[in-house]
Amino acid sequence: MRLSITSSSLALGLLAYLVAPLSARAEDRIDLTTTWYQEKRRGNLGGLTVVHPQVDIGLDAGEKTTLDIGYSADAVSGATAAVYAVDAVSSATTFKDTRHEGTAGITFYGSRSSLSASASVGKERDYSSIAVSVSGKVDLPGKNTNLALSYSHGFDEVCDFDNGMATALERRPLTGQQACARRKVILGKDTPGESIWRDLSLDTTQGTLTQNISPTVVAQFGLFGQVLRGFQSNPYRRVRVSGVEAQENLPDVRGRLALMARINKYLPSIKAAVHGMVRGYSDTWGVNSATLGLGYSQYFGKSLLLRTEMRIYQQSEATFFKDAFFYETEGSAGEFFTGDRELGAIRNIVSGAKLSYIKYNESGEPFWGIFDELSFNLKGEFYLFDELPADPIEDNRDGIDRQFLSSGQTLDAFALQLGLLFKY
Repeated sequence: MRLSITSSSLALGLLAYLVAPLSARAEDRIDLTTTWYQEKRRGNLGGLTVVHPQVDIGLDAGEKTTLDIGYSADAVSGATAAVYAVDAVSSATTFKDTRHEGTAGITFYGSRSSLSASASVGKERDYSSIAVSVSGKVDLPGKNTNLALSYSHGFDEVCDFDNGMATALERRPLTGQQACARRKVILGKDTPGESIWRDLSLDTTQGTLTQNISPTVVAQFGLFGQVLRGFQSNPYRRVRVSGVEAQENLPDVRGRLALMARINKYLPSIKAAVHGMVRGYSDTWGVNSATLGLGYSQYFGKSLLLRTEMRIYQQSEATFFKDAFFYETEGSAGEFFTGDRELGAIRNIVSGAKLSYIKYNESGEPFWGIFDELSFNLKGEFYLFDELPADPIEDNRDGIDRQFLSSGQTLDAFALQLGLLFKY
């Protein structure tokens, strides 16, 4: 979609860029991005570092068909506590891994609709995934309302220590020195060894309604649902429960549901837009969360677009999550226990900005003899992370030193992203 220099088309172009176009024609494109994510070092725990290069290519296979291929990687390194316990900060284990993922898809376009199908394959040393998905979009008469629906199924596998018939508190974790048994064939049987591959299936459905409320206002509403079945524990993580250090134990089934609403308002007089977003989430493990986001976008001239945003997120802990002190002194809450802070009570704030340079030919002819549009994007985000007590009333009453809360484990991180998009 080309941007024009008139105020009305700037409004529609900006709103489409921020929400998503209601329809699109087949066209060639190359999208290159690289993201660097860095967490601050905490005590003996080295900060997490992730480098994520990605390339996506869209090929015009006809007036109404596009073929898409993509590749991405995650190079991850850092250190984590050897065991989830009160004295966990005294020891750490380092880790390093690289994940590779390839995708391929096809999209068919109609006059007011599109249908897409895709597949992806991901692989790392101790995790593999195969996913297939299908999605469709349709513009209702008048093209002011768009309905979209997608479904995907993931066939994942997780390498785990072969604990046989051991009870929850007897299970041993993998170590970084152990090699995962190789499969003879994809999704086949394990070869003999100390490790075993466990299945994890993911069924995900999402629907969205995008509505042009006025020439300068666009709203979007979304519903997300997911069911995970299979092994969901971290095979390396240990938790000290009543003096026993065992591999964490999570339920095999998890259902997720989320509702989202976004609105974007264009301000013609200053060629800017304001954005708002709210999202609510709940799952069968007892985690409930809310997200509030605010943003502002500003055009400078015809080619520069600056977007700033801030998101506030807070969640409750899973029903079986406890602070390390209570796992050690009280034991687990039933058969499940975990040291995953993402299942604890947390709050975080993300703020950032994205600068985009968009070049196009106003006459509609390709510039440099090739390109219809070129976009260069530079994005930066800063994260403030706060871990809350799983039971603040009981913690405050007992006067316990909460070394794992905000005073001891506030997590600061930043992410930088460079992107280059060609359309031709």
